[in-house]
Amino acid sequence: MNELLLKAGNQGISEEETAELSSIFEKKIPGLDSLLGLKYVAFAPQVVLELEVTRDHVQPWGITNGGTYASLGESAGSFAWFIASGGNAVMGTTNTTNFLRPSKPGDVIRSTVHEVHAGRTSQLWRIDHVNAASGKLLATTDLRTVVVPLDQVTGAR
Repeated sequence: MNELLLKAGNQGISEEETAELSSIFEKKIPGLDSLLGLKYVAFAPQVVLELEVTRDHVQPWGITNGGTYASLGESAGSFAWFIASGGNAVMGTTNTTNFLRPSKPGDVIRSTVHEVHAGRTSQLWRIDHVNAASGKLLATTDLRTVVVPLDQVTGAR
């Protein structure tokens, strides 16, 4: 798995390799991403995730809970750094998510990572969350991350 992620950052990966990585993250690794039902669409040249909104993702008023967007941003930005850095783990230090339009059950949110700053020890990513059908911008996340050595991460895989 790590080899494919590193390959994605260095030279890109094939559709088959993308499907293999997606399967690993979607089905074999427990955690919030799996619980939410995230789908990994691309790992290079940009990290792209998708989520089909269900009733489990909404507030009592029937629109997507803001924490869903924040979680999408955290996952997408963290993977982008892991790939870009050659395998370093990161932790988010600031996650600012701005909500522009609502989404509802049945909508598919597509989250795409854009590098703002990729320093040696800290990074800043912008993640655009769009409605996959209409292309309209739903929310943006600015995610600041810091590098953490893998051997210092509790529960590292």
